[in-house]
Amino acid sequence: MRNQDKVLIVDDEQAIVELMGLYLKSDYEVIPAYSGQEALDKVKSEKPDIILLDVMMPDMNGYEVCRVLKTSVETQFLPVVMVTALSGKDDRIKGIEVGADEFLGKPVNRLELVTRVKSLLRMKHLQDKILAERNEAMNYLDIAGFIIFVIDGDMKINLVNTKGNDVLGYGEFELIGHDFSKVLVPENLEDEVRTQFEGALKGESELPEFIEHSVISKEGKEIPVRWYDVVLKDVDGNITGILCSGEDLSRFQ
Repeated sequence: MRNQDKVLIVDDEQAIVELMGLYLKSDYEVIPAYSGQEALDKVKSEKPDIILLDVMMPDMNGYEVCRVLKTSVETQFLPVVMVTALSGKDDRIKGIEVGADEFLGKPVNRLELVTRVKSLLRMKHLQDKILAERNEAMNYLDIAGFIIFVIDGDMKINLVNTKGNDVLGYGEFELIGHDFSKVLVPENLEDEVRTQFEGALKGESELPEFIEHSVISKEGKEIPVRWYDVVLKDVDGNITGILCSGEDLSRFQ
């Protein structure tokens, strides 16, 4: 039987935390927090599945907490519901800008609260399943010994497999968000690789069947790699990025 989902409820007013907890405790494990910093601490220690986050708190407001969570690779997909007495359009826009997934007004309506939490958790479970399947596929590629990168339309690294991090000497999330060509490609090859990728991302040219060029490890060592690159597309056929699969040639030297 699946363990109960964890709901972190954050508000500097204890009565509000207790009331929302009362609405949810029959179906979820409720975790209370009474400040922004305590919320961040409990995200690390308790690993909640969703957060109900008050906006107006004295030490660190809800916008600041949400921004921290949504800019961290480890918590960027954690659903955050902003709970606020503020009703202005600018306040909602500010919440959207920091990555809030939903909004609830105070006083909280029980049916609305339960429905929003249930809906967001359903989406989270689906996303977790997709990520688990992706990770399983990545594990197969790790076993096969391939270096894998996924870069987006701006040439930023969105994903690196364990093999890639190990070969290049980086930690799990160190390369995420960095420009592939600027960080990893030797300076004398950077323009060539960048032009090739940009053409493929714009749909103006095709990638070669394979190409050999070195990448630079964290320690500055050039590692020869044979790359098999393919463009990635969404369901409408739009190009969204490039999957770079590399075979480490240094192991054959």
